[in-house]
Amino acid sequence: MRPSATIALVAVAAAAPANAKLDMTAFFTGKSHADNVVKIALHGPHKLIVDSVGGRNKAGDFVLIDTVQEEGKPVRKRTWVMHPAGDNHFTGYLSDAIGPVDVVLSGDSATISYVMQDGHLKVTQQIQLQDDGKTLSNHVIAKKFGMTFAHVDGTIRKVD
Repeated sequence: MRPSATIALVAVAAAAPANAKLDMTAFFTGKSHADNVVKIALHGPHKLIVDSVGGRNKAGDFVLIDTVQEEGKPVRKRTWVMHPAGDNHFTGYLSDAIGPVDVVLSGDSATISYVMQDGHLKVTQQIQLQDDGKTLSNHVIAKKFGMTFAHVDGTIRKVD
């Protein structure tokens, strides 16, 4: 390999961002704010804003309280309670869901799965840490009877 090619290769490797690891509890401890757009089958897109506050309860579980503002609907609250279930894995519950919530971490991202209270809407959410370390991309797909019923796209920002 020529010396100039080696120098260029080293420079590119040094400039590449390190593969950051998503620490869910650290990211969601304190306040966060999400700006999203919801697209529901046979409806136009509309805004979905979620302001959250997270921390540990007395039992040591991680609790996240969301204030959900979905355009055209009344403001509502929902609560997540999560605890570790092994390496890179959390489980718990969401007040909007039936059964357990499953969270699997993989490097800079997480996949969150649960079933909404009606029992028919299966939700898969993927979040990925962005280069600034303070923003997550947020992508949600909700399926009903195996078909995509709705999806959400947006960002979640750490506020403090």
